[in-house]
Amino acid sequence: MSFKVKKIRAKKGKFAWWHNFEAAIGVKLARSILLAVPLSVLCLVGVAMLQHGWMSGDGPARIIPKFTVLEETDGHTNIVFLGVAGKNEQGGNLSDSIILMSINGAKGTVSMLSLPRDLYVDSQVGSRKINEIYANASYGDREENGLKVVKQAFSAFTGIPIHYAAVIDFKVFEQVVDELDGVKVFVSEDIVDPYYPDENFGFQTFIVRKGIQEFDGATALKYARSRKTSSDYSRAKRQQDLLFAIKEKAKESGTLFNPTQLKAFYQTFSDNVSTDLGLPQLLELAKIAAGVDYDGLVSAVLNDDPTTRGGLLYAPAREFYNGQFVLLPLNLKDTQKFIELTLITPEILLENAQIAVLNGSRISGLASEMAQRLRRLGFHVIETGNYDSDKPVFKSFYEPVSSNAVPKTESFLQSYLEIDPLFSPEEVAETDTELEVADKTVPDPTELVDLNIVLGVTYD
Repeated sequence: MSFKVKKIRAKKGKFAWWHNFEAAIGVKLARSILLAVPLSVLCLVGVAMLQHGWMSGDGPARIIPKFTVLEETDGHTNIVFLGVAGKNEQGGNLSDSIILMSINGAKGTVSMLSLPRDLYVDSQVGSRKINEIYANASYGDREENGLKVVKQAFSAFTGIPIHYAAVIDFKVFEQVVDELDGVKVFVSEDIVDPYYPDENFGFQTFIVRKGIQEFDGATALKYARSRKTSSDYSRAKRQQDLLFAIKEKAKESGTLFNPTQLKAFYQTFSDNVSTDLGLPQLLELAKIAAGVDYDGLVSAVLNDDPTTRGGLLYAPAREFYNGQFVLLPLNLKDTQKFIELTLITPEILLENAQIAVLNGSRISGLASEMAQRLRRLGFHVIETGNYDSDKPVFKSFYEPVSSNAVPKTESFLQSYLEIDPLFSPEEVAETDTELEVADKTVPDPTELVDLNIVLGVTYD
């Protein structure tokens, strides 16, 4: 079911009591609302809309509409969140923060990926930096068109369907932290930014020191947005850290579970959130949030450092892009596969397979290149070297070398790299000792490496 995009606004009427809300949708659901951010942002909006629109001062409405199933593909609902400064601020509707989130209600999992603002993609408003798409498509209060164009562009680039979009003014971020009486964040490195924008279109110096810091809303916002003296990727990681800090504080704080607190949240969100999620979907997300195991949450940042996970982008010469600094994928196939691994199939990476890449081809540098490719996708390559063989290996293969089962990783490597196992499970079952049989070795339970990938002459 589709819902018309809306700027969520307050409705007149008396604020209903918290116990009436719990009676209407259940205590467990009501108290799950604040378990995750940015999921909690949308859920809180739904709660406030429910209280303002469906309840009166006399108690809950007689009829509560049935929840509408979220749009999904293969069990996943994918949402793009855009953080903007706001129309009256520097940057306006340019997307300062871009996060893709994938929710699997059946499995109770949530994964998220931050994208850099300089990523250059195609869209219905032309090829441009990804942070400009919403601003251009929504110009003149065309918010519905802006969300539609954003979803189309993100879906085309990522290779996965984007079902919903939400644009959140950063004022929400600041005020939520203040409503929580601050949050504690571990700052991994000193930040000294003399170019942070002030309220008069000038600059102010923003300083925060390494260590555990407690931020109020204004400081948290600066911490999330500062970028002149650090990279967009560092900023994306800081934003994710702040979201987790808000989630933890919201989970621990009893002050959130009362009508006065929710009313304050509603006032914050009412003029600052645009989304094509309907109220039933918001409440369905709240139910999912109650069952999510956040300890297993997978998050990543797409970046241009080829030595790190997600380092699949590069900066082309500026003269080809009107002097702009832009980022493009080194390899679109690998970039889309990284996005899929992070958002859609995080269970593969969560196996945490320890991999060795061995060069059996005698072609110099082949193992290092493959190791770097796998690390960018998010796999743990802990060893590279040459394969011990009297003659070059013709066809690439992989072999399990420990008793630690990593079947999802094996299946992925076999399909994506088009390599076969050295020996089948049936052949292993026939051998009950650690004897070499036709150059095939039974896995050793003491081996630190789980899988060997052996590259042959025919590897492409």
